[in-house]
Amino acid sequence: RIQIFVALIAYLVLRAAQDCQSAITQPLAFARLVRINLMHRRPIDALKKPNKPPPINTPQMSLFDNES
Repeated sequence: RIQIFVALIAYLVLRAAQDCQSAITQPLAFARLVRINLMHRRPIDALKKPNKPPPINTPQMSLFDNES
């Protein structure tokens, strides 16, 4: 029973989140984007945009440049 209730709650939360945005119209596409980006803190409207790569830390890379 608990698994069914959790699935229903997850479904209702996904539908409510989809109704609050207008960028992604298909429920299945929205659910896939949420699943892919679940651990990223991003606005719902930005889910379709690719992630920016992290900046390169130059002092960390200088360790390898000094080896000769």
